Parts: sequence; C-alpha cells; structure tokens
Amino acid sequence: MIHRTIHTLKKLPRHISARVNRHLLSPSVVLEELGVSEGDTLLELGNPVGFFAPAAVPLVGSPGRVIVAGPNEESFDRIGHLIDQHSVEPLLLADVLLGRAFDHHSVDLVLLTNLLSSSLHPNQFCLSLGGYLKSDARIVLMDWEVHTGVGPEHERKVSREDAIRMLTACGWKFESTLRTPGYHYGLVFRNKPPVR
Repeated sequence: MIHRTIHTLKKLPRHISARVNRHLLSPSVVLEELGVSEGDTLLELGNPVGFFAPAAVPLVGSPGRVIVAGPNEESFDRIGHLIDQHSVEPLLLADVLLGRAFDHHSVDLVLLTNLLSSSLHPNQFCLSLGGYLKSDARIVLMDWEVHTGVGPEHERKVSREDAIRMLTACGWKFESTLRTPGYHYGLVFRNKPPVR
C-alpha cells in the first residue's frame, strides 16, 4: 500500500504535491534534527516498518547499525533491498519485546512511529525496551495528532500529553518536541536509568 501511495504522490502536479508534502514526515529531516551520526545504533519500531531505515543507513555508516522490528517476515518487503545489502538488520517485533533480540545496553536511539495508535496495550510496550538502551540513549516517539482527520480512528489515537505521561512512567525523561508536520507529533525522551 505504501508503494502505491508514493507512486500516486509522484504523479501529482508539483503545486499540489508541495502542499501534501508539508504534512508528511521526512525521515532524513527528523534524523538530521536528532543529530544521528556515524557509529550510532538505531532501533526502529512502528508503522510503516522501516520508514526511517533508508535515511538512517548512510548516516550511521558501516560501524553503525540500523535494526528494524516488524510484526512478521512479510513486513520487511519494503526494505528488502537494504536487508540484502546487510545494511539493515530485520528482527521480529515479538523477539524485541520479549528481550531476546540482541545485546542489552547497545542502542543509542529508538524510533517509535505510530506505535501507540496501533497498539492494543500502548502503556505496556516501553517496559520491554529499557534493557536494550545505553544509559544516555534517546527515545523518539512520533504518533498521530488527536485532532486531525487523518490516520486511525480518534479513539485509537493517544494525545501527546498522555504519551508523555506513559513514557515518563517507564522511567524515561521528556526532553523536547520535534518539528513535525501537521498530522504527527514528535517527542524526544532520554533514558534515565535507576540510581544505584
């Protein structure tokens, strides 16, 4: 479906596509604003699967890692060319959430895209990610704005205020808001490990 949408957008007249694009999230702009750099390890979860991966691969370079979690093997079709080049590591979302996916304390940045609005239990997923994070890791949550007519039903959307409450309850410290276009909000958190 996403391929068809992109194909349709490319066929739009320039003045119309410029207006549409003002409301779409740009992976490269977001990663640039976050200061992603060579050697970073990124974990991407959400919908669409691998949305940030193509823009992240050149930024992290060969010493870095881009790990993408999807619900099933078919979900990786969109980024198959990156997987074939060994630039992206695909993992099943279930393995990530069960804590058996990769090394603990190895992730610099987690990107969560449209995850709260597509989750049956949005207040539980963040507890599963804590063990993977480096002590100063950042967590970026992008999800649908509640007051737009785009995206999932209104009842499934989680407001930015509720999202901040949920993620701070997981022990993550709210840091800032990303500049995101009209349909999404972007929130940046910092891992705040317990004091020993």
